[in-house]
Amino acid sequence: MSTKPIKRVGIEFASDHEADVLTWGGFLKITRHRMRNCYDDGTTSKWYWVETAHPPFVDAVVLVLYAVVPGQPPSVYLRRSLRPAVAVRRFEPLHYQVDGKKLNGELWEIPAGGIEPGDLEPGGPGRLGRAVAEALEEAGLKLEPGDLTPLGPPQYTAPAVTGERLYFYHAKVDPQTAQEPCGDGHPMEDGSELSLVPLPEALEWVSQGKICDLKSEVGLMRLARLLQAKSGVPFV
Repeated sequence: MSTKPIKRVGIEFASDHEADVLTWGGFLKITRHRMRNCYDDGTTSKWYWVETAHPPFVDAVVLVLYAVVPGQPPSVYLRRSLRPAVAVRRFEPLHYQVDGKKLNGELWEIPAGGIEPGDLEPGGPGRLGRAVAEALEEAGLKLEPGDLTPLGPPQYTAPAVTGERLYFYHAKVDPQTAQEPCGDGHPMEDGSELSLVPLPEALEWVSQGKICDLKSEVGLMRLARLLQAKSGVPFV
């Protein structure tokens, strides 16, 4: 005789719940929460602890900025940036065994940036305003909020660790109007490189592993599908 499996219907936090701050560094805050699962038959799981990571910003915007020259495939802006979390993999023996010296912390990505708490306060610029600011900082492009269009639904970055969501936007831009990116003044942006790459080539970089950043792969694939639907020209 088969028994109907129970289904999880929610999560209950401890009645005295107050997140324990395990550490607060220069960038991430790590907190711990006590919780248990609730099931549809009225039972619960045992209590357990979960640690979560919180960046200083609320969520993030991801920008797929592209240019079109008649007779040529569209090109997208890619940025080579420093990602210290990738560089420190070398200090973990198993990571070093897998990576060797291949990963130096520099990754090709599409422009992106964190949504500051003030962006979402009353009178703040909002997500679109943050996207406009990041376009100028990371690509040297002056845009207006109306130039940007959502590109699919938001996605979580790493839901096992953080609740941060990514909001994707795309915009057709004129490279002739671009200026030197101003950046945000952080040392991690020193030496960054900006390049306008044909979309088919950028997608090839994904398949080759030259682009190994998931938000960039998602953004590029979404743009390729959008432009293919408009023009009938396949990019993937």
